[in-house]
This record gives sequence, structure tokens and C-alpha cells, in this order.
Amino acid sequence: MQRFTILMYHMISQPGTIAEAKYACPPEQFEQHLHYLQSSHHCVVSLDEIEQHLLNDTALPDNAVAITLDDGFEDNYTQAFPLLQKYQMPASIFLATGLMGATNKWMQGRDFPERSMLNWQQINEMSRYQISFGAHTVNHAKLSELDTTAAEEEISQSKQQVEDQLGTPCSHFAYPYGLFTEQTPKIVKNAGFTLACSTRSGFNNSKRDPLLLHRIEVYGTDPVWKLKQKMTFGMNDAARLFPLKYYSKQVLQRVGL
Repeated sequence: MQRFTILMYHMISQPGTIAEAKYACPPEQFEQHLHYLQSSHHCVVSLDEIEQHLLNDTALPDNAVAITLDDGFEDNYTQAFPLLQKYQMPASIFLATGLMGATNKWMQGRDFPERSMLNWQQINEMSRYQISFGAHTVNHAKLSELDTTAAEEEISQSKQQVEDQLGTPCSHFAYPYGLFTEQTPKIVKNAGFTLACSTRSGFNNSKRDPLLLHRIEVYGTDPVWKLKQKMTFGMNDAARLFPLKYYSKQVLQRVGL
């Protein structure tokens, strides 16, 4: 059974505050990550390829990994896009559609500086160069706090706005904050999405629910060794001594201690 990994980024820029450091990956570090993926023989694939694998049982290459970026910050165009082109890697950006051309107002007041979001001209340009776009609700909503009608509107309207602006189907979704209820994936499916990403850590395979795919969150403070460890063990947090503890535990289990 083939295993694949999905990475999750947000901003590709220098962090402006301590709070932002987790979500803002400096461009030079992002490039180091891309170089690692390329040099370590990982094969970066698109979410469309993953969708075909899950729904139609098409084969994925060995060591398949997908790159996703949440929210739709303008630095995805000014910083991430040139680097993705340089390394000829596809990526998917999940858009909080009602905030395009505006700012990250959902983050204001929590020690996060104001950041510009993508505009639709930039989005259209990137869509011609291996960058696909999914929906992330209209207002970066906490879906677990909305009633069914409001959740349906946030989900379906974001899909429609992406399709209206790009003129192509939008079939991929990501849950803002990673929040959802038992009912939310059903709403996502009924809206016409065929694949959705959570923020649950771990690997994926063909047995995974395509509307609850797991991702590994890459923090802005992650050097390459942490990215490598996260991808090796399928987790969001990394520590120097974790491999030693992990393999020691495996040995003890084998000898019955």
C-alpha cells in the first residue's frame, strides 16, 4: 500500500512577531526545504495526482509528497511562487476567498501584524504554472462554531468564488484551524469537493478518508533536520532525542521488556 505525505505551510516570509514565527517560514529556509525534498529523492506531486490515486487507484511515485499552503497570503506569490518555479514543483494554495485582495483580519489583535493577501490577478497567473487552488471558506471561519446553514454557506460559496475567478472546477478544501464537526465532512462532500485536508498529523494511504487527509505542519522555525524528522515519523513536532527514544522503545518491545 503506497504511503504519501502532505506538508502544510502558511506564510513564506520573515516573521514580524514572536507569535508569527510558527507560521512564517523565511524564504531562504523554504528554499532549503525544497532543496532537501529534491536531493533526498522525494517526488513532489500535486493534489490532483493524490485525488486520482485515492479515487481511481492510479499509482503514485515512491516517496510522494504534496506541498500545500493555507490562507492565501500575498507572499505565496512574491516569495514561494518563484522558488516553486525554480525547483519545478507543484503546490496547492487554499484560499479564504472573501479576503483576497484584502488583509488577514481574522488574525488581528493576537500579536499578528497585518499581512496582505493574494489578489485574483496573482492567483490567475500562478494557476498557469503548476499551482492549484482550493477553498478554505470565505472568511477563514471556525466551522465547528457555526450552525449547519452558516457552515454550508462558508463552504459552498468559497468553492463557487474560486471557480468563478479561475473558470475551472474547485474540488479541494482545507478546514480552517483544522476545526470541524462530525457533520462538516458531509457538508464538504455535498458541496462538491472530492478531497479535503485536515491539520491532523500523520501519513496517508489509500485507506484514508479523502475528506479527512492528514498533513504535517511545517513551522517557520523548522530547519531541514526537523522537516526530515517530521516526514520520517509523521508528526508535527520534532526533537533532537526523539529518534533515539523511538528506536530504543522498538528494541525493548522486540526483546519483551
